[in-house]
Amino acid sequence: MKLISAKSRARREARETYLPNEIILQIVSHIARDEEEDAARRQATLYTCCLISRQWYSVAVPFLYERPQLETGMTFQKFTATVCPPVGVRGSKMKLGSLVRRLDLSQLVHHSSNSLTARLLGRVKENLEVFIAPMISFSTNCLPSLSKCGNLRHLDLSLVRDHIPFANLKKAISHLQKLISLRLPRSTILSVDPDSTHLSWPPHLSRLQLSGSFPSHTSISTFSWPTTLASLTLKNCTNLSVESISDLISSPQLSRTLKRLRVSNSNRDLQPESINAIPAFLPGLKFLSVPGDLVLETFFDMLRSFHRTPLALEVLELDAPYTESPPEFTTETLLDALRKGLSNLRAIGFHEVYCTDERIAEDEDIDVVLKERAAKRRSASLGAESDAEEGEEDEEVVGVYYLAD
Repeated sequence: MKLISAKSRARREARETYLPNEIILQIVSHIARDEEEDAARRQATLYTCCLISRQWYSVAVPFLYERPQLETGMTFQKFTATVCPPVGVRGSKMKLGSLVRRLDLSQLVHHSSNSLTARLLGRVKENLEVFIAPMISFSTNCLPSLSKCGNLRHLDLSLVRDHIPFANLKKAISHLQKLISLRLPRSTILSVDPDSTHLSWPPHLSRLQLSGSFPSHTSISTFSWPTTLASLTLKNCTNLSVESISDLISSPQLSRTLKRLRVSNSNRDLQPESINAIPAFLPGLKFLSVPGDLVLETFFDMLRSFHRTPLALEVLELDAPYTESPPEFTTETLLDALRKGLSNLRAIGFHEVYCTDERIAEDEDIDVVLKERAAKRRSASLGAESDAEEGEEDEEVVGVYYLAD
């Protein structure tokens, strides 16, 4: 019996070679990084690692739950049954919800409910950093749970259909000290009433996507912007006429802090005059993206008035058209603006829809001018900095580039 027992023990030891946790961690970390481009494969491989042994499970399970793939109703049901089982059902002793860092519910439609989403947020609140809300099952009753996600850095509510009062939403996120990026629901109605104005924004909020509508009976020029706002996107707004967009961006505070502005072609009531107003109110912008067909000769005529104090603008993108028309300005007009109001511009992007043979040929002249100017600036900069490393490359985009959907 002793001989048999010894042989059995030897076979087990041969089958189950012990590896230190540090080595297993290196293996699993490599797997998690290597499979990042294929999320489904990453999830399946990490799940397999969890089945090897208890030791492998303890190392691999944090990676498995770090950013779960919830693209179908079945996977979502299994996930919620594990992380937040129904009342009266015993769950895992291990707090699996605390392992979740990214929760993407954007692929779900009717697979959840408002109460389940709120309960799920309550279970993953401890270390959640990124949350993308579902279209249907997120509403006002989810805000208390959301406000407790103290490590949240990126919050995307752009798909949410239910109307959430702006004051209620702002009150909930005011507690999120680490939040840096926010996308508002397209049902948002911005308000300047005392209920929302006295509430503070998260202290480090620097990127905001604005959607929804503005109150027609009050001026939005007194809207309280985040004090640290550096990047603003206007998308799915219902009224961006020249009057409303001028009212919106005329805030002195916005002029001081904003460096990037993107105006999507999904907005309503856009006009060329709406685009012309932007440089006048925001001369400190370094990046501007607008629908290319709304950029007319008048836009560059206005820019030439800044020849004494050129705009700070470094990158101009002529993105997807608003009316399916090509940009209506000549290359000569653009080149003239580069010598005057746009003397700081280093790159210009055209959406691929504008890429006709004629457009590409003309873009070569623009590309040459931008690259020659960049070379002169780089040479002057290297000459001024004696400690600059020889051969150091500038990673910034220079010249003409093209945008795809």
